[in-house]
Amino acid sequence: MSKTYPNRLNQNEVIVEKKDFEKIQKFARLAKAQIACELHKEWLCYFWEDGMYSKEAHLSLAEMYVADERFAAHYEKIAPGCAVFLKESLEVYCK
Repeated sequence: MSKTYPNRLNQNEVIVEKKDFEKIQKFARLAKAQIACELHKEWLCYFWEDGMYSKEAHLSLAEMYVADERFAAHYEKIAPGCAVFLKESLEVYCK
């Protein structure tokens, strides 16, 4: 029988402090965002000529996704806030 602890999550006998669990969740979201950026880069490189890719160009494209209402509308159909999410994720990815 497992014990329960206040402010702790207990699942399968692994005890994690709630604050640590929240950090793990945040890290997982950040990791997924960076994976999305890498996949976006791969997609771009299918269409861009060799040597055309740069982090600056990638980030500029994402900025356009937010600034140009046609692109923003397309990304909003995918998920609310998608264009902003991609731009903000790429700001980290392209550092």
